[in-house]
Amino acid sequence: MRLAVERPLRALIFDPWCLVPYYTIALARGLIESGVDVRVFSIGYDLDPECFRRAGLRNDPGLLDLFSGKRIGAGFLRRAAKLAQGVVNLAAMAVRLVFQRPDIIHVQQLRLVQAGLPLETWFLEYARILGCKLVYTVHNLLPHDTQERHRARYAKLYRRMDGLICHSNHARDRLTAEFDIDPARVCVIPHGPLFEALAERHGAGVAVNECVVLWQGFIRPYKGLEFLLEAWKKLQPEPAARLVIAGSGEPEYLERLRERVEALGIAGSVELRFRFLNLAEMAQLYSVADIAVYPYREITTSGALLTAVGNGKAIVATDLPAFRELLRDGENALLVPYGDAQALADALRRLIRDPALRARLASRTLDLNYKLSWREIAEETRACYERLLGDFGERSALADGGADRVYAQERTSVRDRGDL
Repeated sequence: MRLAVERPLRALIFDPWCLVPYYTIALARGLIESGVDVRVFSIGYDLDPECFRRAGLRNDPGLLDLFSGKRIGAGFLRRAAKLAQGVVNLAAMAVRLVFQRPDIIHVQQLRLVQAGLPLETWFLEYARILGCKLVYTVHNLLPHDTQERHRARYAKLYRRMDGLICHSNHARDRLTAEFDIDPARVCVIPHGPLFEALAERHGAGVAVNECVVLWQGFIRPYKGLEFLLEAWKKLQPEPAARLVIAGSGEPEYLERLRERVEALGIAGSVELRFRFLNLAEMAQLYSVADIAVYPYREITTSGALLTAVGNGKAIVATDLPAFRELLRDGENALLVPYGDAQALADALRRLIRDPALRARLASRTLDLNYKLSWREIAEETRACYERLLGDFGERSALADGGADRVYAQERTSVRDRGDL
């Protein structure tokens, strides 16, 4: 006789190309702690292949993971090889869904939608036919620096989802207004802090008697670096301050920034670290940084900003709606209009010359961290799942159901590994 017993809600976090690994890791850990049975469908992260293992998680690539931690080929050849691997992995996961079916597939980002290739959306439609509910986290309403050319594709994608998660009310309002999405299908759940409390203060190749202004993240035009350099020029001379710009990006754009630094004559006070930063390097930089700056032209959600929040830094940012939901000018940050280089220079000068103001803003920034617990974020995410599924507490699975048993056995949780 088969006995009906309750089983945990099962979620597949879907980031097959490993585009947001640190967000995925933090969310997966929180969901596991809240009682969700989690599997992470993702290849390893090329630039930090140990990030899942370090967090006590096992990522599931589907079938192949040939490139993590390796630099094989370049340009077109590498992209073609990774595309072929991705196709194989999607096919393998499609077969596996027949036997190991999650209740929820929680999509993070889809690389091929922007390229006009429907492979990921075919997979998700297939999963829906099998009975899975689809949830999509809207990290960006549209790919940045692409204007409107992808709007129709993303509008179609959003309409296919059973539920959507935004990180701010502003993003929800734009999603519902611009893409004609029913507000009842949207959950607003904050983005949590990344890389919290990275390290104690120690040297990072920067003189500790300088006031260090840090810009860190993936370098793209919409993030306002040219605007920041114009403001830094207006700030000179400020002999006790140094601007550090750290992160990787497209080589052509990085070279343009190097040329701009030279043309403005500010190379003596600007340090460019144009490369991927591992956790040890990030720890060193955040340990000596006094001010974190976010001069973005536009933004939906900023994980880089939340890294500064998690590390209790004084913040200067542009006065954008997404930032205003977290930051208050003069209370826990200084906000300036995008494009006003003099206003940005004045805000930076004010903090550079006033250590007491830096300390006050930093303490209030750190207070924000306690409002953005990943455990609470996971609980809200679980509630979003349950709303889509109905009253999950009344649902049950057969104790010896094959698909249920296999899914639970193959999932590796943080709790199982004892890392929390």
